[in-house]
Amino acid sequence: MMDASHKVIPLQLYPAGFVEGFLRHGVSLKKLLQGTDISEQQFDQPNQFISYAQQLRLLKNGLQHCEVPGIGLRIGLELDWCFHGSVGYVVHCSPSLRDAEEAFLRYQMIAQPFYALSVGKPLGYIGNDGRFVYPLRCFPSPHADQQMLQFELEFRLAITVRHWAACGNHQVADSRILAELACPRPTYAALFRELPCEPVRFGARQSLMSIHQDFRSQPSRPWRAQAFRHLVEHCEAELQVAGLVPTQSDAVRSQISLHFNRELARAGTGHAASLPDLASVAAALQLSPRVLSRRLSAEGTSFRELLQQVRLRFCLYQLRVSPLSVEAIAELTGFGAVSSLRRAVKQATGQPISALRAKN
Repeated sequence: MMDASHKVIPLQLYPAGFVEGFLRHGVSLKKLLQGTDISEQQFDQPNQFISYAQQLRLLKNGLQHCEVPGIGLRIGLELDWCFHGSVGYVVHCSPSLRDAEEAFLRYQMIAQPFYALSVGKPLGYIGNDGRFVYPLRCFPSPHADQQMLQFELEFRLAITVRHWAACGNHQVADSRILAELACPRPTYAALFRELPCEPVRFGARQSLMSIHQDFRSQPSRPWRAQAFRHLVEHCEAELQVAGLVPTQSDAVRSQISLHFNRELARAGTGHAASLPDLASVAAALQLSPRVLSRRLSAEGTSFRELLQQVRLRFCLYQLRVSPLSVEAIAELTGFGAVSSLRRAVKQATGQPISALRAKN
C-alpha cells in the first residue's frame, strides 16, 4: 500500500493538469488550494512533490466548487499530454498502440506512483471476435466518495479513449473503440459523444473498453520507431532516478508481465508462444544474467520463482475473465499440456479449473 502522506507526486504533472482543468471551468485557484498546504509559488519552483492526501484534497475542492457537470470527462478530454510527463509524448511517436500501451504501463508511475501497484499484473484479456478487452481500473482512496469515484472513472475513460484513438491503426478492418460503464446513464450523457469512440453503453456489469487486436498491434507509424526508442530510454532513466521500482524483483516481474501481454496480443494468430528467459529479461534491464541472478538471490528469490509467480497470476486472470479455451491459455502461458496447467492451478488455488471458469 502507498502511504497517502508521502510526497511522491510531481506537482508539475497531474496536479498541475487538474488545476488547469478546474480553472478552465470556473474554479478559482484560491478555492482549489484551500486546505491542501500547496502554495501558488510552488508551481514556479522545480522538483516540487505533493502527497496523495494533498492531491485528493485538491480534487475534492475542485468537485465541490465546480458547477459544470461531467467535469471528470471534460478534464480527461482536455488534459494535455505534457501533464503525463515524458511518457505522455509516446502519443506522438509510438509506432503502434501496443508500443504506446507498454510504455504507459511501465512509465506512467513516474507521474502517478500509485501505478507502481499494478507492476506484474495482466493488462487485459482477449474477448470475443478477436477484441482486446481492457477493464477500467481505478485506484480509489479509502476516503473517496461516489462523486470522486465517478470523476476518476470518467477521467480515466476519456484519457484512455484519446490515447487509443491517437495511437491505433485506423486502416484495419475493425477500428472501432467500444466502451461500457457500470453506472447509470447520467444527465450529461450527451457529453460522452465528444469521445472519439462508438457511443458509450451505460448500466454494464463492468466498466471496460475494447478494441480489435489488429487496431492495437499493427504498426501505423513505423517511421517514428527511432524517436520512440529514444524516448523509452529517457523514460527508463527517469524511472531509475525516481526509485519507484524499489527492488530488482519488481523490475523482473514488470518485464515478465510485459512479455505475457505481448504474447496475448498474438493469441489466435498461430504464433507459437514462448516463455521469457533470464538472458532476455537481463538484457531489457541492461544487466548481465549473472548480475541479475546475484541480485535476485540477495532478495531471497530467483528468476524461475518470479516467472512462475507472474505466469500463474496471468494464467488465473485469463481463466477467470477470458473466453479463450483452456488449451489456448495453456499454450499462451507456456504450460503446453493442459494437464500441467490443471495441476498448477489446483496446487495454487485448491480448486479445479472448472470452478474458476464457472465464475466467468
